[in-house]
Amino acid sequence: MTVQVGFAAYSGEPKPVHIEAVNDIMEGLFSECEPDTVTILLGGYRGLMRLIADAAMKHGVGRLVFIIPPEYEAMSYPEGSVVIRTGLGVRERSSILVRSSDVLVVVGGGIGTLFEVMLACSYGIPVLMLRGTGLESDRFANCYSDGILDSRLGRCIDYYNDPKLLGAEACRVARRKAK
Repeated sequence: MTVQVGFAAYSGEPKPVHIEAVNDIMEGLFSECEPDTVTILLGGYRGLMRLIADAAMKHGVGRLVFIIPPEYEAMSYPEGSVVIRTGLGVRERSSILVRSSDVLVVVGGGIGTLFEVMLACSYGIPVLMLRGTGLESDRFANCYSDGILDSRLGRCIDYYNDPKLLGAEACRVARRKAK
């Protein structure tokens, strides 16, 4: 069974702690899922998203898909990846990325990442969020510690301190959702 794992991540310059976290998430993900059964979905190839893509390729990910807005079209993308030029703005393309994911993994980010979390919850897409990234997304755990953004929707966010555990759980959650 193929799973589609979406990532919401910071487009700015990553810090060393982010590099380590991304490598650990990938290690956990690919310890649980065979790499050729995983499709990674990203909104671009810069910042943390680039780290995620590069780490996934090192593990031999089955497919790497970039769902991009017009302002990212001039960028170079890894050979063999699929680049979907949506013609849509950043927010609108986020809807496609999130809706196409079996699970959304949040590695840390700002307003775009927060928007994607809200979208995922509204679509019923499970969200697995890494804590302690030092980015704005860390505040979600303070505001919604129970993982419930709207009582009508129930719990949609699970928080993790351990990136390897988050990665492994992303595979398990995606498998359940993909069935």
